Amino acid sequence: MNSDEVKKMLILRACGSTGENEECINIKAQAELYDIEVHDKCPKTNAELTQILSEGETFDYIYLATYGNENGFCNETRTIDFSWIDFGTHLCSAMCMNEECIILLSCCRGGLNQVAYSLFYCCQKIAYIVGPRQSLYPYDLLIGFNILLYNLEHRGIDPIVACEKIKLGTDIRFVCFDRLETESEPAYWMYLQRINTETLKQVNQAKEKANESPAFVPPEITHQPKIQILP
Repeated sequence: MNSDEVKKMLILRACGSTGENEECINIKAQAELYDIEVHDKCPKTNAELTQILSEGETFDYIYLATYGNENGFCNETRTIDFSWIDFGTHLCSAMCMNEECIILLSCCRGGLNQVAYSLFYCCQKIAYIVGPRQSLYPYDLLIGFNILLYNLEHRGIDPIVACEKIKLGTDIRFVCFDRLETESEPAYWMYLQRINTETLKQVNQAKEKANESPAFVPPEITHQPKIQILP
């Protein structure tokens, strides 16, 4: 985005737990302190969440407060329940992200590799994904993202380095995935080889709606010879 454009953040309250309200109010106030326009939403169902993504706004940050694991996320009553692939395809088809969008996953295990692999595979506009490696309380998640946003927006630090500041200040393990770095890792290519035809179809339908190039097709799906990766 151009430097004179106002950044936008979407906060999705998809948890329902004690402390969620205070956490999201705090993140909203901090973002507004940095002149970020914040849209704070509290969906109650899958349909409401997808509708919010499709309202025509585009965002530089998406902050998801929820319960999560390596497979997906849900709210306390499970009226919201998404796999990471499902969420990623909805993000893509809704065209709700600006270029270089940063996804902030305020949930347990949001910083696992499998989570980042799934979201990166679904949409090219996701540049960075940040989340915790471990299970945390809301106040741990809050202070982690406070430190991250301070270093990103006030100090202008690179997202990877900004994320490293969290552990330096709190000993809490957060990780920031960079799309370009992640897509070159052998573990990501191994993940792609496990993509099935149904998932590939789902992802490509979303990419077609968003006018993105089709997803990479692993050899195991096409039954073609393995592709040689040149340096």
